[in-house]
Amino acid sequence: MKVVVFSDAHGNKTIIERIISFNPDADFLVSLGDSELPISFLMDLDIIAIKGNYPRDSGFVFESTLQVGNKELFLTHGHKYGVHKSLKKLLQHALAIECDIALYGHTHVAKVDKVGDLLLINPGSIRNPRSKMAPSYLILNITDDSIEYTFKEAETNITIENI
Repeated sequence: MKVVVFSDAHGNKTIIERIISFNPDADFLVSLGDSELPISFLMDLDIIAIKGNYPRDSGFVFESTLQVGNKELFLTHGHKYGVHKSLKKLLQHALAIECDIALYGHTHVAKVDKVGDLLLINPGSIRNPRSKMAPSYLILNITDDSIEYTFKEAETNITIENI
Protein backbone atom coordinates (compact mmCIF):
# COMPACT_ATOMS: atom_id res chain seq x y z
CA MET A 1 0.00 0.00 0.00
CA LYS A 2 1.17 3.51 -0.80
CA VAL A 3 1.08 6.18 1.91
CA VAL A 4 1.90 9.79 1.02
CA VAL A 5 2.99 11.86 4.03
CA PHE A 6 3.63 15.59 4.27
CA SER A 7 3.90 18.18 6.99
CA ASP A 8 4.02 21.90 7.59
CA ALA A 9 2.09 23.20 4.58
CA HIS A 10 1.42 26.49 6.39
CA GLY A 11 -1.54 27.39 4.21
CA ASN A 12 -0.19 26.31 0.83
CA LYS A 13 -3.13 24.57 -0.86
CA THR A 14 -1.41 24.51 -4.25
CA ILE A 15 1.50 22.36 -3.12
CA ILE A 16 -0.84 19.85 -1.47
CA GLU A 17 -2.89 19.58 -4.65
CA ARG A 18 0.34 19.14 -6.66
CA ILE A 19 1.53 16.31 -4.39
CA ILE A 20 -1.83 14.60 -4.79
CA SER A 21 -1.62 14.96 -8.59
CA PHE A 22 1.84 13.33 -8.49
CA ASN A 23 0.38 10.36 -6.57
CA PRO A 24 -3.05 9.40 -7.94
CA ASP A 25 -2.42 5.80 -6.81
CA ALA A 26 -1.99 6.70 -3.12
CA ASP A 27 -3.96 4.53 -0.70
CA PHE A 28 -3.57 7.06 2.13
CA LEU A 29 -2.73 10.77 2.29
CA VAL A 30 -1.45 12.05 5.64
CA SER A 31 -0.83 15.59 6.89
CA LEU A 32 1.30 15.73 10.05
CA GLY A 33 0.12 19.15 11.12
CA ASP A 34 0.60 22.85 10.69
CA SER A 35 -1.48 22.74 7.54
CA GLU A 36 -3.18 26.02 8.55
CA LEU A 37 -6.01 25.03 6.23
CA PRO A 38 -9.71 24.46 6.88
CA ILE A 39 -10.58 20.95 7.95
CA SER A 40 -13.12 20.85 5.10
CA PHE A 41 -10.35 21.36 2.50
CA LEU A 42 -8.35 18.41 3.86
CA MET A 43 -11.40 16.19 4.35
CA ASP A 44 -12.61 16.86 0.81
CA LEU A 45 -9.25 15.50 -0.40
CA ASP A 46 -9.48 12.45 1.93
CA ILE A 47 -6.41 13.57 3.87
CA ILE A 48 -5.86 12.13 7.33
CA ALA A 49 -4.88 15.25 9.26
CA ILE A 50 -3.08 15.72 12.57
CA LYS A 51 -3.10 18.95 14.57
CA GLY A 52 0.13 20.91 14.65
CA ASN A 53 1.21 23.64 17.03
CA TYR A 54 -0.47 26.43 15.04
CA PRO A 55 -3.88 27.48 16.38
CA ARG A 56 -5.36 27.41 12.87
CA ASP A 57 -5.34 23.59 12.86
CA SER A 58 -8.59 23.44 14.83
CA GLY A 59 -10.76 20.35 14.59
CA PHE A 60 -7.90 17.89 14.33
CA VAL A 61 -6.50 15.44 16.89
CA PHE A 62 -2.93 15.79 18.19
CA GLU A 63 -2.00 12.21 17.40
CA SER A 64 -3.41 9.06 15.93
CA THR A 65 -2.49 5.63 14.65
CA LEU A 66 -3.04 4.23 11.19
CA GLN A 67 -3.08 0.54 10.37
CA VAL A 68 -1.63 -0.20 6.92
CA GLY A 69 -1.73 -3.92 6.27
CA ASN A 70 -0.02 -5.49 9.27
CA LYS A 71 2.00 -2.34 10.05
CA GLU A 72 1.04 0.22 12.69
CA LEU A 73 1.91 3.87 12.01
CA PHE A 74 1.93 6.48 14.77
CA LEU A 75 1.08 9.98 13.52
CA THR A 76 2.00 13.15 15.41
CA HIS A 77 3.21 16.66 14.67
CA GLY A 78 5.88 16.10 17.27
CA HIS A 79 5.92 19.33 19.23
CA LYS A 80 4.36 17.65 22.28
CA TYR A 81 7.28 15.18 22.22
CA GLY A 82 9.95 17.90 21.99
CA VAL A 83 11.28 16.64 18.65
CA HIS A 84 13.03 19.95 18.00
CA LYS A 85 15.43 19.07 20.85
CA SER A 86 15.51 15.25 20.88
CA LEU A 87 13.64 12.20 19.65
CA LYS A 88 13.89 10.51 23.06
CA LYS A 89 10.25 11.09 24.16
CA LEU A 90 8.90 10.16 20.74
CA LEU A 91 11.02 7.01 20.70
CA GLN A 92 9.84 6.01 24.19
CA HIS A 93 6.20 6.46 23.18
CA ALA A 94 6.63 4.62 19.88
CA LEU A 95 8.27 1.68 21.67
CA ALA A 96 5.55 1.67 24.34
CA ILE A 97 2.74 1.44 21.78
CA GLU A 98 4.73 -1.04 19.68
CA CYS A 99 4.25 0.74 16.36
CA ASP A 100 6.34 -0.01 13.29
CA ILE A 101 6.75 3.60 12.14
CA ALA A 102 6.51 6.88 14.04
CA LEU A 103 5.84 9.79 11.69
CA TYR A 104 6.36 13.36 12.87
CA GLY A 105 6.88 16.87 11.53
CA HIS A 106 7.48 20.20 13.30
CA THR A 107 11.23 20.51 12.69
CA HIS A 108 10.89 21.19 8.94
CA VAL A 109 13.87 18.84 8.39
CA ALA A 110 13.54 15.52 6.54
CA LYS A 111 15.07 12.74 8.59
CA VAL A 112 15.03 8.96 9.12
CA ASP A 113 16.17 7.19 12.27
CA LYS A 114 16.03 3.45 12.80
CA VAL A 115 16.02 1.85 16.25
CA GLY A 116 15.83 -1.91 15.93
CA ASP A 117 12.88 -2.51 13.61
CA LEU A 118 11.26 0.84 14.45
CA LEU A 119 11.46 3.70 11.96
CA LEU A 120 11.13 7.34 13.07
CA ILE A 121 10.56 9.48 9.98
CA ASN A 122 10.07 13.19 9.40
CA PRO A 123 8.98 14.00 5.81
CA GLY A 124 10.42 17.51 6.05
CA SER A 125 8.32 20.54 5.17
CA ILE A 126 6.41 21.14 1.97
CA ARG A 127 6.84 24.84 2.68
CA ASN A 128 9.84 26.55 4.30
CA PRO A 129 12.27 23.70 5.01
CA ARG A 130 14.90 24.47 7.65
CA SER A 131 17.75 22.85 5.80
CA LYS A 132 19.40 23.28 2.42
CA MET A 133 17.02 20.68 1.03
CA ALA A 134 14.08 21.57 -1.20
CA PRO A 135 10.54 21.36 0.22
CA SER A 136 9.88 17.64 0.61
CA TYR A 137 7.37 14.92 1.32
CA LEU A 138 7.51 11.18 1.94
CA ILE A 139 6.21 8.12 0.15
CA LEU A 140 5.90 4.88 2.09
CA ASN A 141 5.36 1.62 0.22
CA ILE A 142 4.21 -0.92 2.75
CA THR A 143 3.66 -4.64 2.33
CA ASP A 144 3.26 -7.31 4.99
CA ASP A 145 6.96 -8.08 4.59
CA SER A 146 8.57 -4.70 3.99
CA ILE A 147 8.55 -0.94 4.46
CA GLU A 148 10.20 1.11 1.76
CA TYR A 149 10.45 4.90 1.90
CA THR A 150 11.30 7.59 -0.62
CA PHE A 151 11.61 11.33 -0.14
CA LYS A 152 10.41 13.54 -2.98
CA GLU A 153 10.74 17.21 -3.83
CA ALA A 154 7.31 18.76 -3.35
CA GLU A 155 7.54 21.07 -6.37
CA THR A 156 9.00 18.67 -8.94
CA ASN A 157 8.43 15.14 -7.56
CA ILE A 158 12.14 14.38 -8.08
CA THR A 159 13.49 11.73 -5.73
CA ILE A 160 15.78 13.09 -3.02
CA GLU A 161 18.78 10.90 -2.31
CA ASN A 162 20.92 10.60 0.83
CA ILE A 163 18.60 11.35 3.70
